Amino acid sequence: MTYLDFIVKSIRTGVAASCAALAISAPPVAAQSTYTFSVSVDFTGPFADIMPSWHAGQRAMFAYWNDTKGKELGIKADYKVYDMRYDAALVASSWPGILAKDKPIMHLGMGTPDLVSLGKRLPRDEVPMIMPTAMVGLMWAPNGWHFSFRPTYSQEFAALLAELQKNLPQKRALRIATVSTQGKPGYEDQVNGVVHLAKTYPDRFAMASFVWIEDNPVSATDRIRTALRDNPDVFIVGATTAQAVSTLKALKELGRRVPIITSSQNGLPFLVSVLDPADVEGSYSVFAFAPSVEATKAQEMFKKYHSGQGVWDLSASQAAAQTLLALRTLERAAKTAGKDKVSGSAMYQALLAGPVSSDDMLGLTPAIAFDKSRPFPIGQVQAKAITVKNKQIVPVGAGWLPSPELSKW
Repeated sequence: MTYLDFIVKSIRTGVAASCAALAISAPPVAAQSTYTFSVSVDFTGPFADIMPSWHAGQRAMFAYWNDTKGKELGIKADYKVYDMRYDAALVASSWPGILAKDKPIMHLGMGTPDLVSLGKRLPRDEVPMIMPTAMVGLMWAPNGWHFSFRPTYSQEFAALLAELQKNLPQKRALRIATVSTQGKPGYEDQVNGVVHLAKTYPDRFAMASFVWIEDNPVSATDRIRTALRDNPDVFIVGATTAQAVSTLKALKELGRRVPIITSSQNGLPFLVSVLDPADVEGSYSVFAFAPSVEATKAQEMFKKYHSGQGVWDLSASQAAAQTLLALRTLERAAKTAGKDKVSGSAMYQALLAGPVSSDDMLGLTPAIAFDKSRPFPIGQVQAKAITVKNKQIVPVGAGWLPSPELSKW
């Protein structure tokens, strides 16, 4: 063996020994913990038209969290999607299988069918649920395992109604007409809450008329014509997009200019995309999260992590807020229970552990906190509104609109 061969062999032996020593002394790579969220969607029911963007908001936030906080914690947040067609019977029949197969630590509901079907089951099954839609008075009860970052629809409407009443040229009550569907508890509840508002503040609000209509009406003209006899200042159309479209078409056909107020799932961005913006001029949407036309960190993350169909709009932003709250809850639960020991019960306790900051919600909501007294955030109810002005969607006011105090109806 030459001297050079001896040197090469020595180097190789040393490197091999060093690698072996490192392999023995290096700590093992921590295994990634995976947790599943079950998700209700509606691609084949009354909200199929907005579902691509709605679910895009959820997907983007899961991707964002897994790529950032999830990597840091050694946790992957998985999700299983179920098309419930906004049908309470389908939610109820699907739930046992979801529990058995997916073992979710939390359910991301979609609307009233989830609340009605699962509200009483969740505490027994020890799986909390977060909603992206506003709450309904029917589920306003203590000690539930269902939560929403939004108050009731009626409280959101009340925030805008108070602003409109304050700005009336005459000092009088604002005359309110409603358009909704009988026989669907969540839809009727929106109306009942506004009726309660008028009874609570009779000097500020008055019910003008009620229009009861199908989920997907062929025409609303005759019924809107009748309602106009009572000279309403606004129409609240809080249920489906089809009802909002039909109401605006009826008002145009009848040659009347009365603003409508919608929620987020049937909001202005969609309406101006299917109708002439001039026909939506002066109408409103109101909801307890930042509108999609407002620049937020959430919008930036959506653009970065978005995949598949859908765009950043009201439905995407509300579903993003729901998903972010669920994922921030997972962070808390992992820190408290341990990253390998997160359960539905740990998620429930984490929801009650104190406020989630606006920064953690990527600017979509103010700081929000829950207690056991009600299923929506404690403290002052606030909302934001948008309107169509000169064919453009713009915010109403510079910040959050406070809602009049409203007791349970």
